[in-house]
Amino acid sequence: MTTERFGPRILSLAVTSTLLLGGCGGSDAAKESIELMGKRNTTVTAEVLKTGSYSVYLSQPGTTYAIRNVDLESRVTGYIESIDFEDGQLVREGDRLFQIDPRPFEAALLQAQGSLEAAIAQRNLAERTVQRNRPLVESGAISRETFDTYVTDLEQSEGNVETAAGDLINAELNLSFTGITAPFDGRLGQRNFEVGALIGGSADQNLVTIVQYHPMRMLVAVAAENLPLLRQLYTKDEIRADLRVNGTRGGGGRAFQGVVDFIDNQVQPSTSTVMVRVRFPNPDGWAYPGQFGEAKLLVRTIPDAIVIPQRSVFLQQGGKQYVWLIDEKGAVSNQVVEVGDTDDGKVWISKGLKAGQKIVIDTAGQLEAGDTVTIVSADKFAKDKDAYGGGSSMSKGSRSSMTDREDDESRSGKDPAPEKSSDAKAD
Repeated sequence: MTTERFGPRILSLAVTSTLLLGGCGGSDAAKESIELMGKRNTTVTAEVLKTGSYSVYLSQPGTTYAIRNVDLESRVTGYIESIDFEDGQLVREGDRLFQIDPRPFEAALLQAQGSLEAAIAQRNLAERTVQRNRPLVESGAISRETFDTYVTDLEQSEGNVETAAGDLINAELNLSFTGITAPFDGRLGQRNFEVGALIGGSADQNLVTIVQYHPMRMLVAVAAENLPLLRQLYTKDEIRADLRVNGTRGGGGRAFQGVVDFIDNQVQPSTSTVMVRVRFPNPDGWAYPGQFGEAKLLVRTIPDAIVIPQRSVFLQQGGKQYVWLIDEKGAVSNQVVEVGDTDDGKVWISKGLKAGQKIVIDTAGQLEAGDTVTIVSADKFAKDKDAYGGGSSMSKGSRSSMTDREDDESRSGKDPAPEKSSDAKAD
């Protein structure tokens, strides 16, 4: 440690040491008194470690899009008689949206019905003619040529019946097309035509756009290095995903639960990413197509993991990370750990800690190995935070590796003091 940073404390200890040694003749009791004076008692919050399940996620930003996005057009030409929706309305499959004047199509239907009836009558006449003349041709009363003419008339009349039947079906369809309905559940956009407008006279005449909102999808670009793992998980079982639309893991927006329903068959060479598609329910239409968000794909579950708050992990010189262990006497020592994963303010410790140990979570001041601590509840610590000078999760010369250690050092204008850390091997 530097005398510039901790000079007053060292000077005080030096003076006290001289007095005690002089008064006690350098006895062991004097030395013990000096050691006790060098140790501090700091107020902290603590936690006894327990094992639990921890989920490892692959987090990536994404964009929502609709499964179906359809421009509605008229299949027949006519004048709009009524519009039965409001712009932006949620509609159900089969709800009527537009009504085209049906009268011309009703007339065409009647005409087709009449043509079919006439064709049927003509066919019946031709059939009776053939039946009457069949004995005559067999007896030689009429020629075979004449009889063939009657058979041909019957065959033509049967074809006319089929043609008329097709015209009737077409007329019925055109009449049904005058009522334009929603093809699926979704939200409507802004209409492009009003009552009285003539529609259907040209191609690409969009009346209104309908977008399916439930379910919704999110497209996520995942680094190609994760593709083998994703393909393996996707083949065995579905990949669950936690989504946040119009927000990030830091909050905001709204959370959804979904599953991966598609992994693209090629990698984008410009970005070295593969497109992954996540489907999620959106029954109330809260999420809109084109919104940004984040998808957390569940790739692994650790059954007996040690998980601690992110703020309880510190960084020492050399890049190692450690936590403060508390022994039975309330003294602290630093324990080097290995961080397996970090998510949402929590850290999975893959090596270095075990269940039953007690660690420091928050501290009211700087800590050194050998310091004793007074453990208080989190509520009391928060209540008395101002009395501790604001409180912080700090040790002498270091700060949590998950926070802005560099900012502290730049504000002080000094190099951080060397760390006093144990070389205890991780479990």
